[in-house]
Amino acid sequence: MLKLDRIINKGARRLCMVHPEDPGKCVKVAMWYRHIPQLKRDLDAYRAVKPILKDFIPTYEEEFVPTNLGPGLVCEVIKDDDGEPSRMLSECLEKGLADKRTLAQLAIFARLVMENGIPFYDMNPNNFLVQIKNGKQRLLYIDLKYYNDYKPWIYLHLEKFIPALSRMIVKRRLKRLFRKIEAYKKRTGL
Repeated sequence: MLKLDRIINKGARRLCMVHPEDPGKCVKVAMWYRHIPQLKRDLDAYRAVKPILKDFIPTYEEEFVPTNLGPGLVCEVIKDDDGEPSRMLSECLEKGLADKRTLAQLAIFARLVMENGIPFYDMNPNNFLVQIKNGKQRLLYIDLKYYNDYKPWIYLHLEKFIPALSRMIVKRRLKRLFRKIEAYKKRTGL
Protein backbone atom coordinates (compact mmCIF):
# COMPACT_ATOMS: atom_id res chain seq x y z
CA MET A 1 0.00 0.00 0.00
CA LEU A 2 1.33 3.43 -0.95
CA LYS A 3 1.43 5.99 1.85
CA LEU A 4 0.46 9.33 0.33
CA ASP A 5 1.17 12.47 2.33
CA ARG A 6 2.14 15.29 -0.06
CA ILE A 7 -0.34 17.10 -2.30
CA ILE A 8 0.69 18.37 -5.73
CA ASN A 9 -2.70 19.83 -6.64
CA LYS A 10 -6.36 19.68 -5.72
CA GLY A 11 -9.42 19.58 -7.95
CA ALA A 12 -13.13 19.60 -7.21
CA ARG A 13 -13.25 15.86 -6.55
CA ARG A 14 -9.69 14.58 -6.64
CA LEU A 15 -6.34 15.12 -5.01
CA CYS A 16 -3.16 14.75 -6.99
CA MET A 17 -0.51 13.38 -4.66
CA VAL A 18 3.25 12.85 -4.89
CA HIS A 19 4.05 9.20 -5.61
CA PRO A 20 6.15 8.11 -2.59
CA GLU A 21 8.33 5.70 -4.59
CA ASP A 22 8.67 7.35 -8.01
CA PRO A 23 9.22 11.11 -8.48
CA GLY A 24 8.22 10.78 -12.14
CA LYS A 25 4.69 9.76 -11.19
CA CYS A 26 1.76 11.09 -9.21
CA VAL A 27 -1.28 9.41 -7.72
CA LYS A 28 -4.82 10.73 -8.15
CA VAL A 29 -7.21 9.83 -5.34
CA ALA A 30 -10.83 10.72 -4.64
CA MET A 31 -11.40 13.44 -2.06
CA TRP A 32 -14.45 11.59 -0.71
CA TYR A 33 -15.51 7.97 -0.96
CA ARG A 34 -18.47 8.89 -3.19
CA HIS A 35 -16.03 10.32 -5.77
CA ILE A 36 -14.22 7.02 -6.39
CA PRO A 37 -16.42 6.26 -9.44
CA GLN A 38 -14.96 9.39 -11.07
CA LEU A 39 -11.50 7.81 -10.88
CA LYS A 40 -12.86 4.73 -12.63
CA ARG A 41 -14.37 6.94 -15.35
CA ASP A 42 -10.98 8.66 -15.73
CA LEU A 43 -9.26 5.32 -16.26
CA ASP A 44 -11.96 4.16 -18.67
CA ALA A 45 -11.62 7.42 -20.58
CA TYR A 46 -7.84 7.02 -20.72
CA ARG A 47 -8.18 3.52 -22.14
CA ALA A 48 -10.71 4.73 -24.73
CA VAL A 49 -8.79 7.79 -25.96
CA LYS A 50 -5.22 6.52 -25.66
CA PRO A 51 -5.10 5.12 -29.22
CA ILE A 52 -6.38 8.43 -30.62
CA LEU A 53 -4.80 11.06 -28.34
CA LYS A 54 -1.61 9.34 -27.14
CA ASP A 55 0.47 12.39 -28.11
CA PHE A 56 -1.79 14.73 -26.12
CA ILE A 57 -2.36 12.95 -22.80
CA PRO A 58 -0.14 11.83 -19.92
CA THR A 59 0.56 8.13 -19.46
CA TYR A 60 -1.57 6.31 -16.88
CA GLU A 61 -1.02 2.92 -15.30
CA GLU A 62 -3.73 0.47 -16.32
CA GLU A 63 -4.76 -0.60 -12.80
CA PHE A 64 -5.57 1.16 -9.55
CA VAL A 65 -3.11 0.92 -6.67
CA PRO A 66 -4.05 0.67 -2.98
CA THR A 67 -3.14 3.74 -0.94
CA ASN A 68 -3.80 5.01 2.57
CA LEU A 69 -6.37 7.40 0.97
CA GLY A 70 -8.25 4.74 -0.99
CA PRO A 71 -7.73 3.50 -4.55
CA GLY A 72 -5.24 5.56 -6.52
CA LEU A 73 -4.80 6.21 -10.21
CA VAL A 74 -1.09 6.50 -11.08
CA CYS A 75 0.02 8.74 -13.93
CA GLU A 76 3.16 10.49 -15.09
CA VAL A 77 4.11 13.88 -13.70
CA ILE A 78 4.46 16.38 -16.52
CA LYS A 79 7.80 18.15 -16.09
CA ASP A 80 9.95 20.33 -18.32
CA ASP A 81 13.55 19.74 -19.33
CA ASP A 82 14.69 21.63 -16.21
CA GLY A 83 12.77 19.24 -13.92
CA GLU A 84 10.18 21.82 -12.97
CA PRO A 85 6.45 21.08 -13.34
CA SER A 86 5.08 22.13 -16.72
CA ARG A 87 2.92 25.23 -16.82
CA MET A 88 -0.76 25.44 -17.60
CA LEU A 89 -1.64 26.71 -21.05
CA SER A 90 -3.50 29.61 -19.42
CA GLU A 91 -0.31 30.76 -17.68
CA CYS A 92 1.74 30.40 -20.87
CA LEU A 93 -0.83 32.43 -22.82
CA GLU A 94 -1.07 35.09 -20.10
CA LYS A 95 2.71 35.53 -20.06
CA GLY A 96 3.07 35.30 -23.84
CA LEU A 97 5.10 32.09 -23.59
CA ALA A 98 2.99 29.83 -25.82
CA ASP A 99 4.33 29.57 -29.34
CA LYS A 100 2.53 29.03 -32.64
CA ARG A 101 3.46 25.35 -32.63
CA THR A 102 1.57 24.90 -29.35
CA LEU A 103 -1.51 26.59 -30.78
CA ALA A 104 -1.22 24.38 -33.88
CA GLN A 105 -1.12 21.34 -31.56
CA LEU A 106 -4.30 22.61 -29.89
CA ALA A 107 -6.01 22.77 -33.30
CA ILE A 108 -4.93 19.16 -34.02
CA PHE A 109 -6.22 18.07 -30.60
CA ALA A 110 -9.58 19.76 -31.27
CA ARG A 111 -9.85 18.14 -34.71
CA LEU A 112 -9.15 14.68 -33.26
CA VAL A 113 -11.72 15.20 -30.49
CA MET A 114 -14.40 16.26 -33.00
CA GLU A 115 -13.60 13.64 -35.64
CA ASN A 116 -13.72 10.84 -33.07
CA GLY A 117 -16.69 12.10 -31.05
CA ILE A 118 -14.75 12.22 -27.79
CA PRO A 119 -17.09 13.74 -25.19
CA PHE A 120 -14.62 15.62 -22.99
CA TYR A 121 -16.34 17.73 -20.40
CA ASP A 122 -13.93 20.42 -19.25
CA MET A 123 -11.79 21.82 -22.04
CA ASN A 124 -10.38 25.05 -20.69
CA PRO A 125 -6.84 26.48 -20.77
CA ASN A 126 -6.22 25.35 -17.17
CA ASN A 127 -6.63 21.70 -18.19
CA PHE A 128 -3.84 21.83 -20.74
CA LEU A 129 -0.15 21.82 -19.87
CA VAL A 130 2.67 23.11 -22.04
CA GLN A 131 5.66 20.86 -21.51
CA ILE A 132 9.13 21.90 -22.65
CA LYS A 133 10.82 18.70 -23.88
CA ASN A 134 14.12 18.86 -25.75
CA GLY A 135 13.61 22.60 -25.99
CA LYS A 136 10.24 22.32 -27.79
CA GLN A 137 6.74 22.91 -26.51
CA ARG A 138 4.38 19.96 -26.27
CA LEU A 139 0.69 20.36 -25.43
CA LEU A 140 -0.96 17.87 -23.05
CA TYR A 141 -4.59 17.59 -21.93
CA ILE A 142 -4.82 16.50 -18.30
CA ASP A 143 -8.54 16.27 -17.47
CA LEU A 144 -10.06 13.15 -18.97
CA LYS A 145 -13.58 13.64 -17.60
CA TYR A 146 -16.27 12.40 -19.96
CA TYR A 147 -19.68 14.06 -19.81
CA ASN A 148 -20.93 16.43 -17.19
CA ASP A 149 -21.49 14.32 -14.10
CA TYR A 150 -21.79 17.41 -11.91
CA LYS A 151 -25.35 18.05 -13.08
CA PRO A 152 -28.10 17.52 -10.55
CA TRP A 153 -30.06 14.29 -10.92
CA ILE A 154 -32.96 16.16 -12.52
CA TYR A 155 -30.96 16.51 -15.77
CA LEU A 156 -31.18 13.42 -17.93
CA HIS A 157 -27.67 13.54 -19.36
CA LEU A 158 -29.14 13.13 -22.82
CA GLU A 159 -25.74 13.77 -24.42
CA LYS A 160 -24.71 10.28 -23.25
CA PHE A 161 -27.38 8.71 -25.42
CA ILE A 162 -27.69 11.08 -28.39
CA PRO A 163 -24.41 11.29 -30.35
CA ALA A 164 -25.50 14.38 -32.31
CA LEU A 165 -26.21 16.23 -29.06
CA SER A 166 -22.84 15.16 -27.66
CA ARG A 167 -21.05 16.43 -30.80
CA MET A 168 -22.92 19.74 -30.56
CA ILE A 169 -21.94 20.17 -26.90
CA VAL A 170 -18.27 19.31 -27.56
CA LYS A 171 -18.19 21.68 -30.53
CA ARG A 172 -19.60 24.47 -28.34
CA ARG A 173 -16.98 23.76 -25.65
CA LEU A 174 -14.18 23.86 -28.21
CA LYS A 175 -15.46 27.15 -29.62
CA ARG A 176 -15.47 28.56 -26.08
CA LEU A 177 -11.89 27.32 -25.59
CA PHE A 178 -10.71 29.00 -28.79
CA ARG A 179 -12.50 32.25 -27.86
CA LYS A 180 -10.55 32.23 -24.59
CA ILE A 181 -7.33 31.57 -26.52
CA GLU A 182 -8.07 34.51 -28.84
CA ALA A 183 -8.71 36.78 -25.84
CA TYR A 184 -5.32 35.80 -24.37
CA LYS A 185 -3.63 36.40 -27.72
CA LYS A 186 -5.13 39.87 -27.99
CA ARG A 187 -4.02 40.80 -24.47
CA THR A 188 -0.49 39.54 -24.93
CA GLY A 189 0.06 40.30 -28.62
CA LEU A 190 0.86 36.66 -29.45
